Amino acid sequence: MNEEKFTGKAEIYDKYRPSYPDRFVDTLFEKTNAGQVADIGAGTGIFTECLLKKPWAVTAVEPNGDMFKILNDKLSSRAVVVKATAENTGLKSESYDLITAAQAFHWFDKPLFFKECRRLLTSGGYVAVIWNTRCGSDFNDEAASVFQKYRPEQFNGRAITGYKSFDCDELFKSEPFEKYETFTCNHSQIMNKEYFIGNFLSHSYALKEGEPGYKDFLGELQNIFEKFNSGGKLEQEYISTCYLGKVK
Repeated sequence: MNEEKFTGKAEIYDKYRPSYPDRFVDTLFEKTNAGQVADIGAGTGIFTECLLKKPWAVTAVEPNGDMFKILNDKLSSRAVVVKATAENTGLKSESYDLITAAQAFHWFDKPLFFKECRRLLTSGGYVAVIWNTRCGSDFNDEAASVFQKYRPEQFNGRAITGYKSFDCDELFKSEPFEKYETFTCNHSQIMNKEYFIGNFLSHSYALKEGEPGYKDFLGELQNIFEKFNSGGKLEQEYISTCYLGKVK
């Protein structure tokens, strides 16, 4: 797992990344009937907090030091919090009914992660890989051009509106799951200027304050908001998607 991508961005990530709809978590709860859940690559605990709304016993695993500090400060009184990688969690074997990975799967060594899942899961347990993906819009297209301009090597022409290059279908179908399905849930977020800028700054490929070009980069994002906002607000639509596999 790439452990340092979000070093120095944990506070921005925690404050400006979207959460997940209650009905999305309701569906996961109904489909898995799990008791013990491990949330791997938990970050600052955005999805972990959603899991804790249900009567699950939750363990959250995160390797990045900055992310882990916020996760631990927020949730250690309600969940078991462990600093470890997705591929080597150190958790007890055959102890979990559900493993979740929200907005983090693309950073994992996938074969090693699935091997770790098989070790951790009880018979008939589930693996759920979860994304919040942006729906397309003119302001997202312009933001993508800004990222390509200032971070050409890291951004490298990728789409800001989804995770098509990290599509789970083929990978999940190649794993020995008894059952595999997907489900989705649409939702949206109303953003003011602060939130709009903060959300983009939370991305791994965004410039950090103090880096060369940061002020110009920030100014271009601000210009996009000024161009497209209505009454000081912009609406970002999302699709939450869950790839859910049941192990044999």
